[in-house]
Amino acid sequence: MDSTRSTQPSRLPRGPHALEPQEAAAVYRPRLHGAAVELIGEHGCAAVTVEGIATAAGVSTATFYALYPSKHALIIETSDALLDALRDRIQPAETPGNGLETSLEAAFAALVDGMLVAPRAARLLTSDVLELGSEGLARHRKLLKAVRATLTSAAVRDDQRVIGEAALAVMAGGALLVIDRHLRSGKHRALRASVGALAAWGSTYETRMPEALPPRTTQDELPPPATTLSRISLPRGRHGLPASFVRRHQRGRIIEAVRAVSAEDGFATSSLRDLIATSGLSHQTFYQHFSTKDEAWSAAFDEGFVGLFAAAWYAVAAHTDPVDQVTAAVEACIGFLEADPDRARLLLIDARSAGRPGQPAIDEAVQAFNRLLAGRGNLRELPPVVPLAVVGGIASLVAEWVADGRVSELGTLAPTLVRLILAPTIGAPAVEALHAAESRRQPAGDERERLIAAFADAVGQQGLRATKLSDVAQTVGVELDVVSSLFVDEIDCATQALDAWGSQLVVIAAGAFLAAAGDPPLAASRALDATLAYTARTPSMTALTVTDDPDLVPAISEMRTRFVSLFFQLIAGQVAPAEQQAPQPLEALQVVIDGVMAVVRRFVQEGRADELPGQLHALTLQCLTPFFGAAEAQRAFDAVALPAR
Repeated sequence: MDSTRSTQPSRLPRGPHALEPQEAAAVYRPRLHGAAVELIGEHGCAAVTVEGIATAAGVSTATFYALYPSKHALIIETSDALLDALRDRIQPAETPGNGLETSLEAAFAALVDGMLVAPRAARLLTSDVLELGSEGLARHRKLLKAVRATLTSAAVRDDQRVIGEAALAVMAGGALLVIDRHLRSGKHRALRASVGALAAWGSTYETRMPEALPPRTTQDELPPPATTLSRISLPRGRHGLPASFVRRHQRGRIIEAVRAVSAEDGFATSSLRDLIATSGLSHQTFYQHFSTKDEAWSAAFDEGFVGLFAAAWYAVAAHTDPVDQVTAAVEACIGFLEADPDRARLLLIDARSAGRPGQPAIDEAVQAFNRLLAGRGNLRELPPVVPLAVVGGIASLVAEWVADGRVSELGTLAPTLVRLILAPTIGAPAVEALHAAESRRQPAGDERERLIAAFADAVGQQGLRATKLSDVAQTVGVELDVVSSLFVDEIDCATQALDAWGSQLVVIAAGAFLAAAGDPPLAASRALDATLAYTARTPSMTALTVTDDPDLVPAISEMRTRFVSLFFQLIAGQVAPAEQQAPQPLEALQVVIDGVMAVVRRFVQEGRADELPGQLHALTLQCLTPFFGAAEAQRAFDAVALPAR
């Protein structure tokens, strides 16, 4: 329904010849729909006014308000009408007797051609409507459902669906991202040319046993947006708080306000006054941190995205095999989102309500993950549109789960997402072979875990030199030939145990840190809290890490080096030079790590490893003071400990 009118709309007759109100409304509503599409297509929802729409439609503002209570209501009705019309246009032609790829090509072609009938109307559906917050999100989800239905009808061969639900969801979300990108750039011919690549991509998901999406296991719902912020207000007057703390606190309130207004009514359609009022700060304080409303949105988005991408990057860097890299990246991202549902909501749902000013940052974020996952080692090179569609489609599927309040269940989706990324690059048969091989290895993997756990327990009771791997295997019922295939000897078993334990600890600590990366002292305290909790849950393995056995010293030393390197990048690297407390941060961090290890060693030797979480206060002050100062260290501890009180 693109309106490219070159003449002013004619006015309806007045006086004795005037139409009845219902007849007039039947004429005015389509005009207003067309004017809204025209103006929003050119300027975006936020920049369009009721007066502008009314003038373009040739009606008075009084007539407008007689039909609609607000611009918001008109846009919602317009999008509903456009979606109804689009559903009829995107039904693919029948392709009986042809292969899956041909059928999918017909479906993608129908979808693209249906969108290009009215590009500005299509853009309203694919992106602009999201500026309206929750109601816009609901319309966008209806669009996704319609596209998924079109692709599902094409994924049937011999009365049997041959593509799983997750793949169809990713294909729908990916196709919409590709379409939206091309609509925004005006590259309509290139969009039509991408149909074949999209169909070839979709055909890689063909399977004889289509998977259903993991069932819902919780009854949680997406929490309503907060109208008031949870942060404690600073005391008025002279309070003696460090200036760095005050700055972080104020900035944090503004970023929380960005999340709140984005979730409630859409960020683009909210005003700067709304944002400042939600933050509870003054205009003067706001302008000390940000020059514009959009700059505040960028800060909130960047804070969340940097943490998410860093989690994926650290995970990928730890592996050399491309399949392992993809798996690690997906698991790290899922872990990050599960740890902070508020950021998950902002990044995947509410960010797009920023409208056109926020779109470049979102595009860059998608492209960053595109580069991270595309071209991994020996993975097959794909047409440029395919990695973009894969990343966009996966983000769309995960966003649906977040919107449904299923953040805590995202871990069940991770293996499926890995297969959806790998199928286009190594082929579905290879993915199925990997899956089957992993299933066959699982028993041995279980036995390895049981052996490591039992071995660590035995070492804790009688020491490494007195522990025999064969005796441990007999105790847990593992055959000796399996033992010999897993470990060379006792030292190898202990070394592998340390490596596995240390890797998990790094993931847990880094994940806790990155979930609050915008507030480095708080992030560091959270990482320390997660570390202590993990050591308390694994006392036998913790005991191995503080042993003085000379055969394990190299492995322990290597693990310590990993910790120092990680936390130097995460903690010391986050402190602005002007706020740096430690003159030699790397050396200070080495001393800090040694101090933590000394405390852990003492508690383990005294049989009190389960009490380590109780040392959070002392260790927080010990670890954070050299980098942030005593006041910030205390504030970070209070923020971590407060929820538990």
